[in-house]
Amino acid sequence: MEIRWLGNSTFEVHSSVGVVVVDHQGRLPKPSELEDDNTVFVYSRDESTINRSDDMHVLTGPGEYEIGGLSIRGVATPADDPAMSHEINTVYVVDADGLQVATLGNPGSQPSAQSVQQISKVDVLIINTESQGLEPDELSSVIRNLEPKMIVPSGYDAETGKPSASMQRLLTELGVKEFEATTRLNVTKSGLPDERAVVVLQQRKS
Repeated sequence: MEIRWLGNSTFEVHSSVGVVVVDHQGRLPKPSELEDDNTVFVYSRDESTINRSDDMHVLTGPGEYEIGGLSIRGVATPADDPAMSHEINTVYVVDADGLQVATLGNPGSQPSAQSVQQISKVDVLIINTESQGLEPDELSSVIRNLEPKMIVPSGYDAETGKPSASMQRLLTELGVKEFEATTRLNVTKSGLPDERAVVVLQQRKS
């Protein structure tokens, strides 16, 4: 499996059975423009303005989905303080190539114990640090609850060679002092680390 960061909140998860594009920015590409015929676009928030096509697989909420060999589970978590809003953020778990890759999205409050149980086992956790409703210590708590083997945060600036301020706060919270940014993460089930690892991706231009 290969994971890439395309900038902003957009990640691509490439597996042997298809591609999952997380929180794609801008217009949806035409089917003829896709690298893989089995490409699924998932959105953490309900993007009602998306110009959907019958030829595209677009998921905008909780549920269990089987699309061309890709197994995707969407779990609802609060998008804001539950006492003030009923809006939801969807955590997606992609099950492919023997790996479970979760995309945290933009939760505005800690996921409940029930949500954590529904998310279940996580091998790789993708975190968009640039648009978070949680503080670094709260994100760290979510990470402890989900127990991923690998964490992939967004926010590295290749031009300056430095992480963004929000990414740096999370890295500090996680105790990461040194890292080497890479354009892609290639991971297999047998290649997962014994101890938790943080992988910093630099933006790959599409």
